[in-house]
Amino acid sequence: MKATFLIPDDLYREVKAETAREGRSVREVTIQLFEQWLKKKKQPALHANPVDWLAFQPPLAGLVQEPIADHGTDAMRETITRKWNEQP
Repeated sequence: MKATFLIPDDLYREVKAETAREGRSVREVTIQLFEQWLKKKKQPALHANPVDWLAFQPPLAGLVQEPIADHGTDAMRETITRKWNEQP
């Protein structure tokens, strides 16, 4: 497939000179870079730390003063309304 890219002149000149020194074409290098980028995207993230869901505390958990037993929508609405009405 043929594709057209707009590349800054200075960058293209530098890439063209470097590929010429290596005896390669800009096309070869471009294909190689695309392939490397796609390969990297397909690899699983190695830096992600596993989460201990049994000990996990949500970031806003400290703002809740009483334990929550009912997680239903009606209970949440009631809590929000009550807290809203308590504000000065």
